[in-house]
Amino acid sequence: MKKTKNRMIATLSFISLIAIATACSSGNGNSENSPSASASAASPASSASGADTGKKYTISMLDFTYGKIPPSNGKAIALLNDKFNIDYKPTIVPYDGYQEKMSTTIAGGDMPDVMGIEEYLASGSLHKWAEQGAFLPLNDYIQKYPSLALVPPEIWAAVTNKDGKIWGIPRYYPNTPTQSWVIRQDWLDNLGLKVPTTYDELGQVALAFTKNDPDKNGKNDTYGLVMGPGGAPGYGMGAYWDRDTWYHKDKDGNLIPGYITDARKENVALFADLYKQGAINKGFGANASFEVGQSDFYNNKAGIFMGGIRGMDENLANSLLSVAPNAKFSSIPPFKAPDGTQGLTAQRGYYRITVLNAKLAGDEGKIDRILSLVDFGRTFIPIDQRTPDNETFDFRSGKLNTGYTFDNGTATFTQPDQGLLVSSYLPDSNMWAPSVLDNKYSDTTQSPILKEYVKQLESEYANYEEYVDPQYMGYSETLNSNKGADAILKVADAQVKMIMGELPLTSWDKMVDDFMKSGGTDIIKEMNESLQGRTLIGFKKMGQ
Repeated sequence: MKKTKNRMIATLSFISLIAIATACSSGNGNSENSPSASASAASPASSASGADTGKKYTISMLDFTYGKIPPSNGKAIALLNDKFNIDYKPTIVPYDGYQEKMSTTIAGGDMPDVMGIEEYLASGSLHKWAEQGAFLPLNDYIQKYPSLALVPPEIWAAVTNKDGKIWGIPRYYPNTPTQSWVIRQDWLDNLGLKVPTTYDELGQVALAFTKNDPDKNGKNDTYGLVMGPGGAPGYGMGAYWDRDTWYHKDKDGNLIPGYITDARKENVALFADLYKQGAINKGFGANASFEVGQSDFYNNKAGIFMGGIRGMDENLANSLLSVAPNAKFSSIPPFKAPDGTQGLTAQRGYYRITVLNAKLAGDEGKIDRILSLVDFGRTFIPIDQRTPDNETFDFRSGKLNTGYTFDNGTATFTQPDQGLLVSSYLPDSNMWAPSVLDNKYSDTTQSPILKEYVKQLESEYANYEEYVDPQYMGYSETLNSNKGADAILKVADAQVKMIMGELPLTSWDKMVDDFMKSGGTDIIKEMNESLQGRTLIGFKKMGQ
């Protein structure tokens, strides 16, 4: 199962593994246990359609969790039953094994009223189910529920069939850049250098970090860029160079993936030269894990790496301060591309999807009760209001001194398997932040070295546009197959070998040709066909 999942993820991206791993381990970034927001909390949705609230409905739900499994008879279910006047029947199972259970349930015509789906797990089946009409069209309900009305058009487009029917509710995930870039500002200061603004400058800085003793310890023990398995991160300093992004077009006007573009080819050539001169960690292609390269950055050996507005490891950052007390991070803003654009690629803006059974059509009262339940779970609560005094927070947390305790301004939650946390049972407990900036990650970051860095990223997020990758709205069956995964992994392997000098750069055209013959032609054809009639967003300022 895990192998299958990883192959599917690989088809979507060389390097989005990091983002997905963060999603799996950290949830949506604004759960009760994580940083959050300042916007006003919306009141819980209730009977948006004006349906009869006096009628009790039995509502079944199937979903999975990465963590401890809430019991099917947890006390928190009674709270939901009383609040929403329902007889709630949630089934929550482990992630491992969910693919089979989900597929069997839908194929057998025994789908519950509401269900959670991870598109990577469902892979190609998800779009087939949607096209076959397994899920209730939601177009007429979106504006009735506050948290659904907050979803941007480009994210709705990802769960919309060609006929315009919206078949799923995307769950919140920050739409910040897929990757941001961090550089040792104290090393720049020691060498009298500035934050690079072009790839030429990036290369010069990387070499200076390698050859000019940036930490002034008198030893030749540092280098510039960190790379790991698959050549990640790709150091795409804008969507123009992003190897995962569908930004460029071929001679026929078709969008193509970044990993076969001339822009990527130029970057591979640059990285090959830097590797030859020792500015990239030796043997990175053979590393068993991403963490091997990451440790060099936090052990004061490397000066440039990837970062993020959330999800960076504060323990690692503090460990760097223990060996380099004057260490300081700066963000490297996106470079201005040859076509004049300047912005990184945005993340999808959602992770996992909630769907309703198509058989609910016509039962407006029950649909309203389900969507009210979903909307309640998505209702955003600013972090400074996540206290027992906030009715919504107190309820979803299972009530003070039952589902959680609150001491010195900090909430401590019971474990999900105790069955006391209401949020553990909600069909969607990911609060939808009105804006990523509402999450105020810098306010809740504790590490001093990360706090200032995150502030810079928040400023960039407000000032720069981000590119909405068209592949988010499109679909390729080949891309979501083992054939597609194999084709892409071969490209990644070839580019790693080119950077490490094991394959000449003159092999580039053959690499592209092999990719096209082994599935690339179908991937490009299918993706572009699926995008016909879609409104492509391009660059968009998302921090507002």
